[in-house]
Amino acid sequence: MGRRTILVTVETELTPTRLRESLNTFWDAALSVETHRDKLVFTMPASYPDGWQIVLEISQKTPKGFRLSDQGRTLAWLTGQGQKVDTDAMRRHLERLCQECRMNLDGGEFFRWLEAPVDGTDIQVFTEGLVAASHLHVLHEHRAAEENVAETLVGRVLVDSGLKPDRNRKLSITKERKVTVDFYAEAKRSVAIELIKTKHDLSGKMERWAYRWDELRKSHQSLMPVMLYDRNTMTVDSYSRHIGEEKCDLFCGYDETDRIHEVLEKAK
Repeated sequence: MGRRTILVTVETELTPTRLRESLNTFWDAALSVETHRDKLVFTMPASYPDGWQIVLEISQKTPKGFRLSDQGRTLAWLTGQGQKVDTDAMRRHLERLCQECRMNLDGGEFFRWLEAPVDGTDIQVFTEGLVAASHLHVLHEHRAAEENVAETLVGRVLVDSGLKPDRNRKLSITKERKVTVDFYAEAKRSVAIELIKTKHDLSGKMERWAYRWDELRKSHQSLMPVMLYDRNTMTVDSYSRHIGEEKCDLFCGYDETDRIHEVLEKAK
């Protein structure tokens, strides 16, 4: 039989049409919309600085009125990074963003009222405001003293157990997605420790970490997740505690060193 040559043509020229198709493909893949009771929950093709997508909720309150909200996720994310959100400087920054992006802020929640028919531009501007607010974490007005006590104690417990603590370790979920944990220690069963710093939307943070632990265990099957909190300053509701105890090998106060030692011994 004779040899045949097959020519494969690869389109290398970028035209307005191809660029539009490429962007539409990305936006369509990034957008997810689900119905939850009387509202729609959806992800926007935008993310917080750690790469996690912006999740919004919209519900119809009147025949022509809709309430768009971040359900407190943005300020909870900021607080989780150690950023104080109740200082005069932060309030000024947040008030400015609310004015620029036509957002309202109440009780840690960003929201906006929309009229029917809903204009996608309003949702996009609202999302841009949330992204801008999340980048205020670079102000770094941290609760340093409180957090350093927990970090120092946990680091010492790891060292006392004969493990080498790795701070702010990035663990891969996929090639593109990574999750940063406060402490990581290599062992027969590696240990990942996350310190709970937020005092706002604790249940929301626990739900997000429940998803992260599930995803991490797919690529790190022997991983032992541990989440620790400050028993003196934080009240853990029953729902958040249930998530912590179900998804983690240990969920307790950072000062409960005996319990932490027991888990670390099991890991070795």
